[in-house]
Amino acid sequence: MDQTISYARVASPWGAILLAGSEKGICCCEFLEGKNLARVLAHLLEHHRPVQLREDGRPLGAAIEALERYFSGELSSLDHALHLEGTPFQLEVWARLREIPPAQVATYGEIAARLGRPRATRAVGQACGSNPVALFVPCHRVVAAGGKLGGFASGTHVKEALLRHEGWLR
Repeated sequence: MDQTISYARVASPWGAILLAGSEKGICCCEFLEGKNLARVLAHLLEHHRPVQLREDGRPLGAAIEALERYFSGELSSLDHALHLEGTPFQLEVWARLREIPPAQVATYGEIAARLGRPRATRAVGQACGSNPVALFVPCHRVVAAGGKLGGFASGTHVKEALLRHEGWLR
């Protein structure tokens, strides 16, 4: 039997977000600015097979409420069940990223060291770039050495805005 993934667009202060999830948890939270919705949905289908997509925000109600609380300043509201597909290394990185509290950051090198792989800085960056659930796995809280912002799949302007929202940047 195919699993059903429900999805909805959610408005945020930084642009529209595609939120998607199954009964297992959230599997996609992606900023849509400059992206084609059909391509984002096709990418979602590639990583979750067999699957039936349904545009319906009702099953996502708790996650939508958590996002809205985050947008309004309740920064620790995003501890939500996730349904992640990735390599063992990616899953390990994403788990470590969830340990970074709001308004704090870690460097790519620090995450690599915490994983016991201090030379895996670039691999940590690639795992951050592959993160399908922005905000729920806070890859925006990972910066380059020396506090430089580094990259972000939705653009460094969004990363900067998120870090300002959380109070790390003034």
